[in-house]
Amino acid sequence: MKYYVLRITGGLLTIFVSSLLVFSLIRLIPGDPAAELMGLAFDPKLAHLLRIRLGLEGSFVQQYIAWITAVFHGDFGYSFINGAPVGQEIGDRLIRTVQLLVGGVIVGLLISIPAGIVSARNKGKWQDGGIMAFTTLMLSVPQFVLGIFLIYIFAVRMHVLPAGGWIDPHDNFVEWLKSMVLPWLCVGMAMSAFTSRVLRASILDAKNMDYTRTARSWGLSEKEIAKKHVYKNASAPTLTVVGLEIGYLLGGAFVIENVFAYPGIGQLTVKAISQRDYPMVQTSILIFATGFILVNLIVDLAYGFIDPRIRQR
Repeated sequence: MKYYVLRITGGLLTIFVSSLLVFSLIRLIPGDPAAELMGLAFDPKLAHLLRIRLGLEGSFVQQYIAWITAVFHGDFGYSFINGAPVGQEIGDRLIRTVQLLVGGVIVGLLISIPAGIVSARNKGKWQDGGIMAFTTLMLSVPQFVLGIFLIYIFAVRMHVLPAGGWIDPHDNFVEWLKSMVLPWLCVGMAMSAFTSRVLRASILDAKNMDYTRTARSWGLSEKEIAKKHVYKNASAPTLTVVGLEIGYLLGGAFVIENVFAYPGIGQLTVKAISQRDYPMVQTSILIFATGFILVNLIVDLAYGFIDPRIRQR
């Protein structure tokens, strides 16, 4: 119980520190949002009134307390650009980003788990060499390059999938699936490289442990040993890596969504940064940071279930 309390408390504190950092860093960007909004019609008196209206007057502490209090009440403010509620704007796009990441993670697991197992079973053979070459390539290629390559092959040359965009699944489910295939592949292939390598190494380590040798001496077959001992013990470090990969994919959404013109929260954040839309940027980045922390917190808690020894530390 102590293990879980400490992990949850640490996660909540990290979210608090993240909110403070997000709020601070946004205000370090040089320039005045009021002046940007007024443009050539800038007037000092009107700019002062506009700053008050935008919540940019007062000390840093006062501004932060007012913002975080509103966030706790579900009020994320209003966009400086179009005046729309930030929560509503981000909520619509967040659903699309979740669709992108969930589908991409599933594709990544469908690639990495079989690849890691096959590579470990055939250590030193051509299957192992081929999988290691593929993962090395995926680790070396930036996501935006991989995305452009997939668009060129499947959209430009083969004309079998759309190059980008998004279609509401309620309007046309088949076309929605087609529009998601390339972004899912880009996310999944990038994720699978490191995950499959860690799974391979974990399986090979587990095969050489004392409990595995003992199981062999009892006459258990390699399949039984793998099912009862190897895969279970290899899953713990792999689960940790998957959690980290999901967190990094949240950050990678900025790149992937812009490559595929995908209207998610990453694309919205990039646009908001260029427009100095403080409420939009603060809320978007806070959501990404919170998502990263929560995913890794869930992994930590699951790790305690998989390996009871962790809870005793």
